This record gives sequence, structure tokens and C-alpha cells, in this order.
Amino acid sequence: MSLKDEIKNFGYEIGLDIIRVTSAEPFQKAAERISQQVCRGLRPKWNIDVNSYCNPKSILSDAKSVIVAAECYLTSEPEDLSKPGEPHGTIARYTWRNYYYDIKTKLRMIANFLKERTTNQKLHFRCYSNGPLAEKPMAERAGVGWYGKHGIIVTKEYGTWIVLGELIINVKLDEDDALNENCGSCNACMDGCPTNAIIEPFIIDVSRCLQYFSHTQLVMPYHIREIWGNRLYGCMACQEICPINRRAKPRDRKPKYGEIGSSLPLISILQMNESQYRQRYRENQIGEWWVSFGAIQRNAIVALGNIGDQTAIPALTKILGNSRSTILRMHAAWAIGKIGGHEANFILKEALKIEKQLGVIKEIENALRML
Repeated sequence: MSLKDEIKNFGYEIGLDIIRVTSAEPFQKAAERISQQVCRGLRPKWNIDVNSYCNPKSILSDAKSVIVAAECYLTSEPEDLSKPGEPHGTIARYTWRNYYYDIKTKLRMIANFLKERTTNQKLHFRCYSNGPLAEKPMAERAGVGWYGKHGIIVTKEYGTWIVLGELIINVKLDEDDALNENCGSCNACMDGCPTNAIIEPFIIDVSRCLQYFSHTQLVMPYHIREIWGNRLYGCMACQEICPINRRAKPRDRKPKYGEIGSSLPLISILQMNESQYRQRYRENQIGEWWVSFGAIQRNAIVALGNIGDQTAIPALTKILGNSRSTILRMHAAWAIGKIGGHEANFILKEALKIEKQLGVIKEIENALRML
């Protein structure tokens, strides 16, 4: 049995779903594609070097092979845990637990396994999931899956319901071939995107993407607020409509690390400060530094407005009257007007008497017109 086959057998034993191998050579086409999208304004300008991002040797100079693994996160749990008087916001499936941590833990186990079988040389490795390298090009070249038109890797067995992880090593392994697969004429993800963010096959305009909005602190345009629903973090619309995903069967793998559930109580999110939020969700990716706390609170406000639960009025009123964030006050005014009623009318009129920021004043006036 080859070393690659030994690695795969061990990886399956410890709970990885797909394990493939590719070389550590740069992904030049991916670098060119990313650079073109940045130039077109479809991605934010990067503060990292794109060529390094697409080159495993920028992380490990003597890298020879990359072991690419996938772990399915699809479970059969309910998606919304709302209770009477406790409205919840939904979060993307991959965020219900920290699957990234789980897959990295398993890849480190593979590294230890490799150390025992490569005693003739010192093993150098780097292990990542959602890390500083372009992992989707690695997954494509290794044959884990292929690019869907939404820009996400699609696998035969689990659709896109996977997280990816990579073990970069200085050991040369036999390479797997890329899959000769694609989505053919299917445009379900493009047609199903609520904001038409997939402007061409494989090309996403992130300025329209709800996933991007969910972690970026911006003023949310009105048309986005109306289709936001009760989201708190992430968007899976393009995944949920994919025919391959609909056929995928849940693995019901539920690692405990970073487990937070399928939805979170929105009013309590508004009652937290950032320190409390980061501490509460420190083991989950929604607590990471790159997820704006201001964006999370804005999302909670918009979700409460769309849900229309009157129990949210006191928390929204406090935001409107006391928050230092102009963006949060703007969205709170909109949400109060969206919920409506005599109390909302009174609150908005009182707020209008004392508000000084022009943007918030306009939101209050628009909210009053909604009543």
C-alpha cells in the first residue's frame, strides 16, 4: 500500500469525508482570476499579495505536496430555534459549530501519522482551514470537487455542504487527478441568488452578496433589508437551491467545539457589548476579529424589523436613543417603523425631536411614512 493510501485510510478512520492530494506548485490561474476581479471592483482591494495567497510555498518554502480534506457539515437539525417572545436570527450552517477547528485537528493527527512513517526525513508541515491560502483552487486541482457557478466547490457526495482543510507538507506524494465534472447547463444558483450577486458563471459581485454584507459594517440599502429576512449571519440561498445539495444526505456530524446552535436570540445580541459578544462566541467563527460586531448588531436589528415581533420594541428603542453608532440608530429607526403600531409612532416622533445626525433623521422620517 502506498503512503498516500495509508494516509487516506487513516483520515477516513478519524472522520474526514474526502481526502485528496495535489502538488504544492503555485495556482497561477487562480491568482490571475482574483486580480482581475479586484480590478473590476467585484472584490474589495486586498492588503495581501495575491501571488503569495495562491502559492503554498509562501507558507512552507520546501513544500512538495498538499493534502486537501473535506468534512461534511450537513445535519438534520431544525434551522430556527425561535420561541414565543424570543425571536431568533438564523446563521449559516457551517457556523453552527466550528467545523474549521475540527478539520484542522484531524489534519494535525494526519501530520503525526506521517511523522511516524517518514523517519528518514524531518517532516515540515503547515495546517489550515479557512486560512491564509486560496483553498478552493487546491481543492479543485486535487479532485475534491469542481467549481460551481456560485464560486463554491461542489463535491459528488456532499454537494457544497463541506468545509475544506489543507495540510502542506515537505513530503512528495502521488498526486490525484482533478475531476472531469462541472455543473453543465444548470443555473439554479445564479437564478436563486436573491440579490443577483452571481453576475456571470463563477463571478460574484461581493457588493451585492448577502454573505459579505453579513460580516461587513455598512449601511444596508432598503432593497437588501426587505429581502434580508431573519438572517443574523451568512447566506446559503445559492447552496439551498442547488440540485446536488438537495440530494445530499446529512452526515449529522456534530463536533462540540464552538457549538452555538442553528439560530441565536436577537434581542440578547442587541443587549451585549462587543467584549461580551467576543467572549460568548470566542470558540466560533462568528466571534472572529474579521466579523464586525457592528454588522452583527445591524443584522439583528434588520431581522427584528422583518420578523415584526413587538417584544423587540424596547431593545430597538434603546439603540435608537442611546447607541453611539449612527449606522445602528439608522437601522433601528427603520426596524421600529417596520414593526409599526401606535407605540412605534410615538417612539419615532420623540426620537426625531432630539436626533442630530442627518442620516438618522432621514431614516426616522422614512419610518414614520411607513406607519
